[in-house]
Amino acid sequence: TINDITPPTASNPGGIVVECVGDVPAADVSVITDASDNCTALPVVAFVSDVSDGNTCPEVITRTYSVTDDCGNSTNVTQTITINDITPPTASNPVGIDVECVGDVPAADISVVTDAADNCTALPVVAFVSDASDGNTCPEVITRTYSITDDCGNSTNVTQIITINDI
Repeated sequence: TINDITPPTASNPGGIVVECVGDVPAADVSVITDASDNCTALPVVAFVSDVSDGNTCPEVITRTYSVTDDCGNSTNVTQTITINDITPPTASNPVGIDVECVGDVPAADISVVTDAADNCTALPVVAFVSDASDGNTCPEVITRTYSITDDCGNSTNVTQIITINDI
């Protein structure tokens, strides 16, 4: 009687770290490079599943592969894929404004930030942060700050210069 009851062996493939969900590579059985078995010359490697931990920033996906011999004995190996966006969004400083009187200073308007972009978030959030005066008069310079924030909380600030000068 020949009865192979020993499962094949293989090592867990190395982990992967990417910034965006779109950067997660497709499952690839060739990452299992050392599959072996005591009886089967070439055990079969197959993708089983991707399971997320349900978190974001970072999110960890456990990718499982099975290694199976000719007698149906199998073992699973796992690969950890970490998705962690650490790159802040980008935007240019809005065009400056010159007005004559304090009452002419326009209200904050996030639409002046026209080129907000991010490597992972399709539409980063633009928000008004503050107006800061230089404390002078004729001219007075107000620095208006907007923040641009992605889905992982990475942010960057841009500033718009508003000059009040009654000429």
